[in-house]
This record gives sequence, structure tokens and C-alpha cells, in this order.
Amino acid sequence: MSLARRLLHPHYVANVALAVAYPVYQIIHHPEYLSTLSIASYSRYLLPAMVVFFIKVQGSQSAEELVSVMALYIKVYSLYGFWTIAKDPAILWGISWSGWWRVFFFLLSWLAIFTVLPQPPYQGPSKIIWLDASQLDRLTRPILSKSKGIGKSTAKIVELDEEGVPAYNDEEEPTVQEYGQDQKLKDSELDPSHYWIIAFNTTWSSPCRYFEAVLARCSIKYERKNVHFAKIDMDMVPEGDEIAERFKINLAATTLDLPTLILFKDGKALKQLPLKLGMKVGGDVLGKMGWDRSESSVLSAFELDKLGTGKESFSALSK
Repeated sequence: MSLARRLLHPHYVANVALAVAYPVYQIIHHPEYLSTLSIASYSRYLLPAMVVFFIKVQGSQSAEELVSVMALYIKVYSLYGFWTIAKDPAILWGISWSGWWRVFFFLLSWLAIFTVLPQPPYQGPSKIIWLDASQLDRLTRPILSKSKGIGKSTAKIVELDEEGVPAYNDEEEPTVQEYGQDQKLKDSELDPSHYWIIAFNTTWSSPCRYFEAVLARCSIKYERKNVHFAKIDMDMVPEGDEIAERFKINLAATTLDLPTLILFKDGKALKQLPLKLGMKVGGDVLGKMGWDRSESSVLSAFELDKLGTGKESFSALSK
């Protein structure tokens, strides 16, 4: 799916429309605010806000994240704006209403959009393999994969075209039953002896949603015959809590662990993002370092330019 079509999703359109509600309201009812003198009087408040805004924009890793960040900050500004003029009556259909109704309807609209139009999953080009719990187990348990000779799986690499639709050769039968959050794939080969960069996500995490575009770009640019990119949504499988506990991933609402990326080969974990600070007595993770979820960070941590070429410098992570 093209970038323009992705950004025209009702989620982004509705949030942008809500974000500009206050500026548009003021322009309609108080066009004098656009005067040079008026803008100058507010510059001491606008400049610091613009600096913070610019920093956030610079940290955005995709167009979807950029639009979301911009809309969020402007919505906060609009909410504050409606609150500052709450004492001024609102004239609607010739009737004078309390100005607090503007604040109430803005908050109600924000809640409605958040509930009814959640952020959609990334739908651009991708070579990411979606895993279930059993497939993850086969790729991350060296004893099982070697002793039982497990080489088969129910996953297959499916390349998406520009419209976000799986592309197949003429002799191939389509393997995707559904596209999107509940994508399921039929049998194919999963070779644990290859390099596997697996993203541990949850559907409710905004950082995970924003990171999908970054992982998709990496899967296209750095995928090789022996290097694959995969993901599992831990809140979409019954074993999600067990998976999180096994890989020491904190699923709290305020967690900085999401998304977690781990590089596996022969069932052994070789590298991880975010990085562990250390381990406590008993095996608990002491803490993890924050990371910016950028393509450059993934490239550096997993040596994507050398991965699969025999020039890697990895050793297994301590459990």
C-alpha cells in the first residue's frame, strides 16, 4: 500500500482534523490573532514548544509516527486552547452555550477516535515472517530443533507488493489466509541454523506500532538466504505471558522493553535490543538500556551489513 493511501486511513485523518480544531476555530472567530503583533506576543511560548516539537519530529522513524506525534502535540495544544477560552460563551445556531461545552466535546471526540479508530498496523512493503508460539519455540530451543530434527514449520516468507498484497509466482498458490493483524501462513521451511531477528511485540504498544515500519525496511534491505526477520505479538497468542517471562520482557503499561529484538542462530540468542544492564542473583534482569528504535540502531547492534556473510562477531547471550 502506498504511503499516501496509508496516511489517508481514517485514524490519521480524524486525528489531524481534531488536532487543528482549535487553530481553525480561532482563525474563523478571531482572525486578528494572525496579525504580526499578535504572533509576536505569543512567541515566548511558541518557541520553546516548537523546539520540543522539532526534537520529537526528528526522532520519528516513519511517516506514520511523524503524523501521530504531530497530531498528539497539536491536540494537547488545542485542548489547552479551548480550556483558556472556556469562560467565553459559544454561539451555536443562535443560542449562547457555556464555553466549557467546547472542552467537553473536544475530549469526547478524542476518546471516540481513540476507541473507534485505533492506529492501524503497518501495511507497507515487508518481508517479515509472522510466528506463532510453536514456531518461535522451534527457532529458539536448540535442543528441540537438533534432537528431534525439526526443520518444518507453518510459516513462509511472503513478500508484499506496493499495495500491501502478497505477491506470488504463477506456479505458487497463495498461502496467506488473511492480511493484517491476524495473518496466518501455511507450511514451509524454517531453518534454525539461519540467522533470525525476531521482534517481540504487543498490539497495544505504540512504540511497537511505530517500529513496524523500521523492521519492515530492514527486512527488505538486509534479508539474505540465511538471514530472516520475524515477529510475534505476545498478546495475540495464549502463551504470551510465558514467552515474556522466558525472555525476561516486561509487559507493564509503562515498560521500555517493547519492542524487544533478539537475534537467534541454532536456537541460541546472540544479540538483543534493548541491551541488558546486567543480571541479579536468581536470573532476574537488573535493567535494560533505552534505545531509539531507529534503523541505524538495529543496523549497528546486529551488524546487518555483515550478517550472514561469515564476518559476524557474535557470541551467545548469557541466560
